[in-house]
Amino acid sequence: MIRLCACVIVAMGAFSVNEAVGQAAGGTLRERAAGQTSSNTEQLPAAPTDAGARQHSPGGNPLWGIPVSALDATRERPVFSASRRPPRPPIVAERVVAAPPPPKPAEPEHPPLTLVGTAIGTQKNVAVVLDRTTKTIVRLHVGETLSGWILRSVDSRTMRVEKNSQTVTLALPAPGEAPLNPLPVSEASGAAREF
Repeated sequence: MIRLCACVIVAMGAFSVNEAVGQAAGGTLRERAAGQTSSNTEQLPAAPTDAGARQHSPGGNPLWGIPVSALDATRERPVFSASRRPPRPPIVAERVVAAPPPPKPAEPEHPPLTLVGTAIGTQKNVAVVLDRTTKTIVRLHVGETLSGWILRSVDSRTMRVEKNSQTVTLALPAPGEAPLNPLPVSEASGAAREF
């Protein structure tokens, strides 16, 4: 029992010493809450505020007031990485621009002529052609030109014309086959010259 009384006395003494130290440091808690100061204490000067001083954020964690950009060691050796190396920067794929398709080669020019008939002789070969641009029938001898096309040769069913080193062979329609571009008889005009 004596022991218990001694412990109570020591505890009461400790509380009273703590209260005396608290009052000497700046008044009691009640006075501080009310905005009053104790008459037996003197005011301590306020700590100078520094623009670079760390600001503690509410919540009680002192690390919350430190910006992540200031934690160089944390960025260099991340805590939650198994290798303790910073992650590699993301690889940004270069935008691939599709090349425009190559230009199509120019279609070979086709003559505006239709072979209507041929006349094969010992001395002269003649092709009878329909000029689709003027819708006239023309007789061509080998070596003559029509619409920029030169007649190079005439056979019994075909003729070969040339323009700008491009050679085209035109043929008569097969027997029983309709002509490709028939003209009405009224539009077909006769040739003014003889064979």
